[in-house]
Amino acid sequence: MSDVVELSDIQLIPVLELAPMTFSTVDHPSPENGPAKKHFEEWDEYWRNSLAEAGITGLHPITPGSWHVATDQFTKTQLEAFLQVIFEEWGGVDVLNDPDSRPLLDGGLAMSTAELGIRIEPTCCSDLGNIANWKEAATFDGEVWKMLWIGHPWLYMKYEKPHLVLSEPSESDDPAAKWKIMPDILHEALIAAEAELLRFSKLIEPILAGLDTEIDAARISRELVGLEETSF
Repeated sequence: MSDVVELSDIQLIPVLELAPMTFSTVDHPSPENGPAKKHFEEWDEYWRNSLAEAGITGLHPITPGSWHVATDQFTKTQLEAFLQVIFEEWGGVDVLNDPDSRPLLDGGLAMSTAELGIRIEPTCCSDLGNIANWKEAATFDGEVWKMLWIGHPWLYMKYEKPHLVLSEPSESDDPAAKWKIMPDILHEALIAAEAELLRFSKLIEPILAGLDTEIDAARISRELVGLEETSF
């Protein structure tokens, strides 16, 4: 545990994933220079141009090269444009009334500290419902590694009193400890994250209510951001 970094004063930031290919209306190639995190200037321009084609401007990723944007950045206008694209991709707003589906917006929770910045971002195939996995982590007391789903690759977690220990994102059967957190600190961060998701759902609600369809805007706005009926 000597190389394990203790994270304190953490934030769990609700973020949406805005993949450029979802918003681009023009079939143009992505930058040829390697990964976005290493060549972020070219990828950032590509990302911003793709969003602009859908009428979305003025957003900033949580880290250079990321496609994740904090929910507290969105204005009503930006959110309307974002949701229009997402609902079209889903096949129209009627999907929101489908009793067999629970629509969730892509993204999740990003973990940040004041000193170290963003430490953990959601990975592929994560959504805002990921808050439920972090709630499980806050009360987890197992001594054997268990998956903490943030997308794939995922984290592993185990409890080594008094800390919750986390691995780096990995799909290995033999994960290595990377961070440790006091569960009460994680608990407080989750309370703040859920409050932000509730605020964000209230921003979504009137947009849904204004759509030309019969939907329960209050319920669906909560479902879209991953909030269950009971709070943390």
